[in-house]
Amino acid sequence: MKNLLSIFGKKDDGEIVGKSGILTNPGDRLEARITDSNRRVVKVQKDNGNSKYSATQYPNGTVVETKVTKQK
Repeated sequence: MKNLLSIFGKKDDGEIVGKSGILTNPGDRLEARITDSNRRVVKVQKDNGNSKYSATQYPNGTVVETKVTKQK
């Protein structure tokens, strides 16, 4: 598993490693939760909503991923 800080583009010691993380610009959003029915949900929104990604893992192990990119 990746280090939690890597989603921000940082190493353990706080050093910034460029724009390789998930959250790189102001306004980028990351949401993770576990639902009442034990589903694991992750959502990422970038570029002011022009790029969105979500993944849901069901209790049986099935993962459903969705990626939406708006044309400019």
